[in-house]
Amino acid sequence: MMSRHGVLSLLLLAVVLVVSVESGKNWVLIVAGAKDYANYFSQADSCHAYQTMRNNSIPPENIVHMSYDDVAHDPENPIQGNLVNTPGGPNLYPGCEMDYRKEEVTPEVFLKVLTGDKEGVKKLIGRDGKVIDSGPDDNVFVTMADHGGPGVFYFPGFVELHNTDLNNALKKMYREKRYREMVLYVDSCYSGSMFEGILPKNINIYSTTAANAHEVGYLCCYDDYRKAYVGTVYGTTWMYDTDKANVHKETLYQQYEVVKKNCNISAHGSHAMQYGDLSMNKEVLAQFQAKAEGYKPCVYLNTKEADSIVKSKFTFAGIDLNNPAIDMVQIATTARRLIESRDLSSEKQEQLKAELRHMMLVKEKAESLTKDLVKAAISSPSGVTENDILTGKERVEDSECYKAALSLFSDRCPGINMGRYPFARRNLQAFINLCNH
Repeated sequence: MMSRHGVLSLLLLAVVLVVSVESGKNWVLIVAGAKDYANYFSQADSCHAYQTMRNNSIPPENIVHMSYDDVAHDPENPIQGNLVNTPGGPNLYPGCEMDYRKEEVTPEVFLKVLTGDKEGVKKLIGRDGKVIDSGPDDNVFVTMADHGGPGVFYFPGFVELHNTDLNNALKKMYREKRYREMVLYVDSCYSGSMFEGILPKNINIYSTTAANAHEVGYLCCYDDYRKAYVGTVYGTTWMYDTDKANVHKETLYQQYEVVKKNCNISAHGSHAMQYGDLSMNKEVLAQFQAKAEGYKPCVYLNTKEADSIVKSKFTFAGIDLNNPAIDMVQIATTARRLIESRDLSSEKQEQLKAELRHMMLVKEKAESLTKDLVKAAISSPSGVTENDILTGKERVEDSECYKAALSLFSDRCPGINMGRYPFARRNLQAFINLCNH
């Protein structure tokens, strides 16, 4: 029989182990990947995420926020220093601290920040920068909002973060024991392609995405006064859900179900997805989106019923102007401004019409040029048809070829201007298929 001393020793050891686990910190990395006023939604989403994490008592030293930060003070913004994530919502900009701005918001810096590489950050930007300085007892939450393409998430100026580079960084963090568990929320078109078939299921990482690997994500919340889409369906849904939830009871899976329902509200909606270690979705939101001490639900932000984010259809050229695809944001914004231009001068109306015609022409040229390139590329017998390349939905198998193809297409076809127009990137799947063959 074990002695009283032995029993006490075991009890003490158990207490020490519990304290050790509970002493872990929660770290948060927030990324707004877009710049320019037309992409208002991206920076509004990131400031909302920052305020939500702070409201949930995560200390600022444990949050890293990357944002180009040009929307709040853009000349087009009718209220300077103001960002909202839904029409009539609170101003999220005051107190929205940012650690990396302007040209510092790049995939290279992001990967160094994520993996806790302080020296790597300093070499890239010439100064010390905050990183996710997490350890084996810590949890990490990453949320990213911007445009995306097959196998890529974009940073300002059409700079790609490739799925292989992201997942290699995640695997490196696992090997180096830089987290206990990690959750990633990725809000972009084709966001599922960042993880599908590539994120391991056994490295304690769980992710949800706004769309599957082959479809676009959707915007919401057009603000008539600001003349901009101020949120996305996926981002606005999960953040307002967190704002009103008891994060010590609601699970990651319950939040995923709320988001999934809202994203797939119509035939033109997207399919929110989950990847990685799905057993983690049973854990509560507080494990990643809050700190236990001092947490009080619903004390800072206005709450909003998720079902009210998606409205009835209002279209232009087949584009839903209430909930357009994220990559159609510029066309949709210009079309709404033109349709609602009763108070504008005829000169301004003509300017909007010219902008709309130009963008529609760029979209058509990008599509036709891709078809021409595919036709030229498979002119020799190869056992694959043009239709195979143009309609296939293959995963990235040759990442280096894909990177080179995107770079060449952007450099050799400046008139397409993929750095400015996300809708010009709709045909990138063809490049993946070509590289694979």
